[in-house]
Amino acid sequence: MKYKCFFILLITGFLVQQCAKQTAPTGGPKDETPPKLVRSNPTHNGVDFKGKEIQLTFDELIQLNNPKEQILITPSIGKKFEVTAKKNKVIIELNSELQDTTTYSVNFREGVQDLTEKNPAKIKLAFSTGSYIDSLTVTGTIKDILTDKKLSNYTVALTPVSDTFNIFKHSAPWITLSDKRGKFALENLKRGHYFIYTFDDKNKNLVVESKSEKYGFNSDKINLQGRADSIELSVFKLDATTLKLVSSRPTFAYYNIRLSKSIVEYKLSSRDDKEKLYSTLEPDLATIKVYNTIPNLDSLQVHLEVTDSTDSKVDTLIYVKFQKKESTKDKFSGKIDASNIYESNSILSAIISFSKPVIHFLPDSLFVQVDSLKRINFSKDDLGWNENFTKLTIRKKIEAPKITDQQITDQTDDNRSKAKPTQTTKTNNKLILRKGSAISVENDSIGEITSSLKIVKVEDYGIISTKVSTKENFILQLLDKNNKLIEEVKNLTSYNFENIPAGTYMLRLLIDLNKNAKWDGGNYVNKNQPEPVVFWRNAKGGKDQILKANWFVGPLLITY
Repeated sequence: MKYKCFFILLITGFLVQQCAKQTAPTGGPKDETPPKLVRSNPTHNGVDFKGKEIQLTFDELIQLNNPKEQILITPSIGKKFEVTAKKNKVIIELNSELQDTTTYSVNFREGVQDLTEKNPAKIKLAFSTGSYIDSLTVTGTIKDILTDKKLSNYTVALTPVSDTFNIFKHSAPWITLSDKRGKFALENLKRGHYFIYTFDDKNKNLVVESKSEKYGFNSDKINLQGRADSIELSVFKLDATTLKLVSSRPTFAYYNIRLSKSIVEYKLSSRDDKEKLYSTLEPDLATIKVYNTIPNLDSLQVHLEVTDSTDSKVDTLIYVKFQKKESTKDKFSGKIDASNIYESNSILSAIISFSKPVIHFLPDSLFVQVDSLKRINFSKDDLGWNENFTKLTIRKKIEAPKITDQQITDQTDDNRSKAKPTQTTKTNNKLILRKGSAISVENDSIGEITSSLKIVKVEDYGIISTKVSTKENFILQLLDKNNKLIEEVKNLTSYNFENIPAGTYMLRLLIDLNKNAKWDGGNYVNKNQPEPVVFWRNAKGGKDQILKANWFVGPLLITY
């Protein structure tokens, strides 16, 4: 009997424990009503608060959702608070002293939700440790300057103007996050002069990491005397760390010069100008590979000039020295990146990329094989090289009769084996670079490269005509719907983008205020903001321009 009673008590206790657990009820219509705040301590807009914790009571059971990230307390106390939830109550324990006579604002965002459908409680709480509540507000929008896309979940920071404040070292007292439309609001502010900025705080340390995070700032201070609305902050990826020479040393068969960050341009020259140096910038954009053209010298004094995207420079002398022992060298290869004939103007255009700088080239070994009897040769005037002789551009007016569909195939050698067998014709229209026609800086020769020419027919492509109205220098860019650059021109107020495939495009105008022939992304140290960017917009305010085959669109007017 004793054991039977014990068993009954055990089962009863287990059932009571299960009933006491906080679980979401099942069944019934979907709950779309967010939790409502019944009472709080301190009260909203309450004054003279001296407590160590904030208590909130809701009208239903609630749960927390990543509270340390979602709940924002400003002026910021960092992560110096703990949040707990029990049934319908939330308690925020403050682990730091609050400032005297200061208005605090607590934005819960999606940090508190109901238990059933995770509807976030739409509440804000403001209170003061003094006798009054500050009530001024700053609102605005965050966007990516190069895509015009509104950005959500970006940290927006506000700090009193100070000569010592640095966004890369310090955190701001007032912070908030942009919503899904890129909009933000900083509330319960006092009168004063402020500096505002925004960044993608990936590591959640409330400090801008320019190597990995996009950021933007307003170089003009905000003189807050009333409500400040419609502030637009544009962000851009710009590494603001100091450009430094990290190392310069021989590496296998080459001499590598490594910088602390990506660079946009460089120049290497021997001090006596007697020795010719060849080099390439590696894919990481921070390493310069120098080729050995001084095998008879122990070392060579070289003048190095490097510039990064913030216009920061390194100007120094180094001694280039190569290893004496034999090392395996990179393979010399080439690739025809594009080879087209444009029916509209009979222009043949092609680009050939080489893996090493070319020091000798035979133009006679580059030609178009039209058929078994006819070929088209190129002169030096038809060819152009980039600065380090790794890219050859071909452009030639074809005086031969118009090429027909039957004569042109867009099958490349890479997929020729997959193509269906075709009837043998007398024509093949191949762009051919003969074996041995290019010699690299390391004295190895190129293998034969071929590519079928593709005809760009008028009826398959369209034209976008543009007009630009501005007194400034500019770069006009045609982008596809994925923001990929298709073509760009500089300082042409009227221009037709021709031979454009059917699709959706955008026009972007980069303003070159300092007339250095490029767009600059700004510099926080000098408080220079990015140069202006303007998108063409249609009558409804959109940026997209649809182009159909054999269409002429425009002229589209862009004004700055």
